[in-house]
Order: sequence, then structure tokens, then C-alpha cells
Amino acid sequence: MKRLLICSLVALLVCPVFSQNTLTIHQKDGQQFSFGFEDKPVITYTETDLVLKTTKTELQYPLSKLSKITFTDIDDAVISIKDDANSAKLVLDNYVVNITGAKPGISVSVIGTDGKSLASYKTDDNGSITFSIAELPEGTYIIKSESLTCKILKK
Repeated sequence: MKRLLICSLVALLVCPVFSQNTLTIHQKDGQQFSFGFEDKPVITYTETDLVLKTTKTELQYPLSKLSKITFTDIDDAVISIKDDANSAKLVLDNYVVNITGAKPGISVSVIGTDGKSLASYKTDDNGSITFSIAELPEGTYIIKSESLTCKILKK
């Protein structure tokens, strides 16, 4: 765990030198989560999780599921999606959740900390869905489908 922490810190320190503007967290199951540097992502660790805080959200990823963290320089902030049904990807921008690369027709739920489902959506024929969480009050939420689970802190 110390090696992962040191490598991540070195990568974060080197990043501004190369003017890279996107941080991507890669999980062992193929899922990828990307964050633009304009949202000021900050990575910290607990004993079991990587915690990523931005100006808009706070997310936790189990260390046991992480593969790598990468930094890329993307001029238009559009990231190409692999044509792989197992590589679901969630991007959060201004309280709009965009999921791509999931299986078509699967259910995506927004769950509160009390375990109650607050909203449910289905992915389209391409395995994509876009929805807003702007109407939800500040708090912690889980976005869950069969191919990804993500914890979001709305501030």
C-alpha cells in the first residue's frame, strides 16, 4: 500500500510539468473513471480505499479493485470508449452523470445512505445513460448497476 501511495504522489507531482489535464482511475475489472483537472481532484487513502475529492464530488474506490491511475492530455475532454461490454465508465460533470460502455438495458439506481432507491434508470441500446442528480439534496449517494458501483458525495 505504501508503494501505491508513493507512486501516486510522484505521479501527481510530475503531472503539472507535462500539462496533462485528465486523471483516470482504472479498475481491475476494466471500469474507468475520469476527472478533469479543472475540478481539482485530490487523492487520499484510507486503509482500504482510495478517496478522490473534487470541487463537486467525493468518491471512494476499494484499493483491492484498482489497477492503475493515469494522466492524459486531452484537448477537447472527450475520451474515446473501448468497444468492450465489460468496461463501463462513469463521468460526473456539473451534477450530470454519464455512463457509457455498460450492457444495454441494464438498470442503474441512485441509492441514498439509508439504502432506499431514489431513482432508477435503464441504459439505452448502446449501453449508455445520462441523468442529473442536481435535484438531490447535498449528501452521499451510491450509483449502482450490475457493472459498476460508485459512491458520490454531493456538496
